[in-house]
Amino acid sequence: MSEVRALLQTDVVDSTRLTQQLGDAAMAALWASHDKLARELLRQWRGREIDKSDGFLLLFDAMADALGFALAYHRVLGGLEVPLQARAGLHVGPVDLRENHPDDVARGAKALEVEGLAKPLTARVMALAQGGQTLLTADARAALGDTGWRVEHHGHWRLKGIEQPIELFEVGDAGAPFTAPPDSEKAYRVLRHDDLWLPLRELRHSLPAERDRFIDRHEPLQQLAERFHGTARLVSLLGIGGTGKTRLAQRFGWTWLGEASGGVWFCDLSQARSLDGLVQAVAQGLDVPLGKADPVTQLGHALAGRGPCLVILDNFEQLVRHAEQTLGAWLERAQQARFLVTSRELLGIPGEQALALDPLGPHDAATLFVQRAGAAGQGFCMTAADEAAIDPLVRLLDGLPLAIELAAARVRLMSPQQLLRRMSERFKLLASSGKRRDRQSTLRHAFDWSWELLSPPEKAALAQLSVFEGGFTLAAAEATLDLAPHDAAAWPLDVLQSLVEKSLVRRRPDGRFEMLTTVQEYAAEHLRTPGRYPGSGAAALAQAQARHAAHFAHIDPALATADRCADLDNLIVACRRAVAAADADGAVPTLERAWEALRLRGPFRLGVELATSVRAMKALDVGQSARVDRIAGSSLRACGNTAQAQRYYDQAREEAHAAGDRVCEGRVRMHLGDMHINVGNMDDADHELTAALALARDTGDLILLCEVHSTLGNLQGAPGPARRSTPAL
Repeated sequence: MSEVRALLQTDVVDSTRLTQQLGDAAMAALWASHDKLARELLRQWRGREIDKSDGFLLLFDAMADALGFALAYHRVLGGLEVPLQARAGLHVGPVDLRENHPDDVARGAKALEVEGLAKPLTARVMALAQGGQTLLTADARAALGDTGWRVEHHGHWRLKGIEQPIELFEVGDAGAPFTAPPDSEKAYRVLRHDDLWLPLRELRHSLPAERDRFIDRHEPLQQLAERFHGTARLVSLLGIGGTGKTRLAQRFGWTWLGEASGGVWFCDLSQARSLDGLVQAVAQGLDVPLGKADPVTQLGHALAGRGPCLVILDNFEQLVRHAEQTLGAWLERAQQARFLVTSRELLGIPGEQALALDPLGPHDAATLFVQRAGAAGQGFCMTAADEAAIDPLVRLLDGLPLAIELAAARVRLMSPQQLLRRMSERFKLLASSGKRRDRQSTLRHAFDWSWELLSPPEKAALAQLSVFEGGFTLAAAEATLDLAPHDAAAWPLDVLQSLVEKSLVRRRPDGRFEMLTTVQEYAAEHLRTPGRYPGSGAAALAQAQARHAAHFAHIDPALATADRCADLDNLIVACRRAVAAADADGAVPTLERAWEALRLRGPFRLGVELATSVRAMKALDVGQSARVDRIAGSSLRACGNTAQAQRYYDQAREEAHAAGDRVCEGRVRMHLGDMHINVGNMDDADHELTAALALARDTGDLILLCEVHSTLGNLQGAPGPARRSTPAL
């Protein structure tokens, strides 16, 4: 009698190769560890072992238990002394269970036999899976119901020996492949066309073949799928040059091919510069001969006739002005067509949905480097030091796939350690050594393409924004940008928004703005080099730095510590630049504001370094010297050098008194009083704090008044004879 059960079949991948590599004895020990862990999981998930070879055939009463075992099994395999990977197939269906006679079991027969179509079907599904992947039939997916695990649909498949195509799903956690299996002799993906199931590989398309392994980018692929499975008909994939937009779009096209009975059509627009060039490139990608009629209309009719199709328009940024006239018309005429555009800026037409493509994460960036380095250098073998250099190297490359691939090609000449040490020459290093002359042959060419598409105010703004360190606020950008020489009507907010839309500047979730390090270095080079844009050169650099320093010299002191001291790097560099420019009026206040942040975040030694450099300026007057010496004393005290700190405090007190800066004098006396408390000089502490209190009251500085009262409270609480009560506020 048939019973509906969940069947799970697993298989360890590359086990034969591993046996040859490890030897029989070591592999036998590894199999023993594997079997022990798997059987412990089987008890936990209430399953029954039916058969075993390089994996298991398992039986479960509940689909949830079968999936729970499969996902846990993948995880424990990675923790073995020699990590293993397995593929898994799941199906729910009717099976006949037959127990063998005890005498046969004693002779080696299995205790329980499973018969029925569900068994070979489960085996076929498992054979399709890749390492670390769990594939489910539609029946298994239905039996699973709602789940917190990620589920991907991989279309319909024709399996050898199975009469009707089956629908496949993948379930897993963040480590699962989530990619459609490749076709094989025994299984291939199919698509319903009218009343026929056609092999997907026979569907018409113009997608270029993938030349090497695609580094998984699950999240943006998933986001694209969600957009197109929803209401989107036009999605613009945005990013600066080198982020991998084209490769991702092509991968999505291959993945989506099974959903588009009208085909997937790749149109390379990189050489197009005009409306005529655009339509010619699209006609070539669609394989449509153009007649004498209006080409936009002809292409619209051709798209409408193809039904559900996906059109990839690659490198649209230089043609944005023609977007509405062409793409807008095709959206209206071909109602079933979907369009994926790659661009460095928004098209700005109705119906457009934007998806910004971020650089690769650290793990994927390192994986890409290792893979490409292995392909570039025959016998490339990393030392431990090389391996340690890869993570900081790919971080300095901002996770940009183009930069990583160009760097990896250099392993023919240099190790990852050497590459890391020479990142100051990144634009020389990151160039193809071959005969390529396209805009992807060097990182500079990729950025030059974006630069040439900018207006004069946008070029000036991008260059001037390079003077920031660690990001910036909208107010700081407005104070630093001077666009009047390039366009008197240019509004910094409009220009900044345009740079954000062109992916050259990024807006962070906290509301601040930033540039990738590579973009910042490129922009800084253009700011300081004469002739890169009108007005660039040493004078433009000095003026931008001066505006930057002036802004941070005059910000409210509370802003110096706002958002966890987010502007600390800007304050430090502003102070150093003011010192280099012999600008005492800028150096002293930026030092004070930098110390407000440094005393909270450290390093304190940096406060000493900055104060020393400012103190060495010849242009300081006595009042400025007092303010600098106060910071020197505070930073030295924070470093534990109290004797030298007191000398600076004593000097600052006399200088402030001589300059008539009663607020500075009061603050220094408060510091001295606190120091005396800490070393037990209570009479000296009382003297300094009494004087500080009088100065605070006289100047009306409420912040100083509160700080003095707080320190007087410490004095009253210190051990020793009772002292006079602290005067009321």
